[in-house]
Amino acid sequence: MNYCIYKLNFTSPLHCGRGDGAVSLTNTAMTLRADTIFSALCNELACMSDKKEIKEFISLCQDKKLLFSDTFPFHGDDFYLPVPVFPLADRVEFDVKNRKAIKKIKWLPAADEYFRAFSEYIQSGIMFDCNSLTKEFAKFRTDVKACVRNAEEDTKPFEVSVCEFEENCGLYGIIGYESDKDINNVLALLASIGISGIGGQVSRGFGKFTLEVAENTDFFQTRLDKKINSYMLLTSSLPKTEEMEKALTNAYYNLIRRGGFSFSPYADTFKKQTQYYLSSGSVLKNAFSGDIYTVGENGRHDIYRYSKPIFLGVEL
Repeated sequence: MNYCIYKLNFTSPLHCGRGDGAVSLTNTAMTLRADTIFSALCNELACMSDKKEIKEFISLCQDKKLLFSDTFPFHGDDFYLPVPVFPLADRVEFDVKNRKAIKKIKWLPAADEYFRAFSEYIQSGIMFDCNSLTKEFAKFRTDVKACVRNAEEDTKPFEVSVCEFEENCGLYGIIGYESDKDINNVLALLASIGISGIGGQVSRGFGKFTLEVAENTDFFQTRLDKKINSYMLLTSSLPKTEEMEKALTNAYYNLIRRGGFSFSPYADTFKKQTQYYLSSGSVLKNAFSGDIYTVGENGRHDIYRYSKPIFLGVEL
């Protein structure tokens, strides 16, 4: 499997529902999950080609010939990853003095020295260099927009929560692929999505970006889908029923809600089935294959949700 790192340099604010059941317009996430990227690619294919090509794309993902991670923040040439979901070792006392600073740490630089230092924190309870790890990548704000249904009705204001990335910051993701043709097709689709936007409220100009392909680092080359003594999940995803028991044995994980609506040029908007995924950053001893789940049918075609993971080898 080959891996490509791509960067999304946002040229307009991003609105993306968190998927946790909160009111979607007034709550936004900073990152995009893999299933959101997958859905956007399917929709872009539907606008540009026929249903046969969409089925071929879904088959490539189902057969693990195309894999997607969630997106994570970057600053310049520095990539960041979620802090691993992992408890302190037995009988280790938590660093109470720095507890507030530790709680603010959500991201670690994707570099060997930081993951080694985090492993030492697990064994000692003393967090390293807290202040340098509380970086802010984006600012959140609430915009007031107007809804005009027709000339006879009054204008109705509503609020939309968005995030706006700091200078030289944005999101990056990882794509696993086997064929150069397939990765080139996906990158072309992503570039096209950047023109119209990704996430919610794109008709109001949100979610526009330019695409950049980044150089794969030694850190990722030596760790992607290579178990050290554990795997860290880079894709919010759900094991198949028959994989569940093994995948969750000695695992540490957070659950996130995945719901929302489908948007298709072929049919009306449709509410997707709700599922609960293991979040990226979860740490497992056993990898799993996941699936492309069918989460509804809108009268014209099935609705799918992506759940094929990419793993990062970690020592914890």
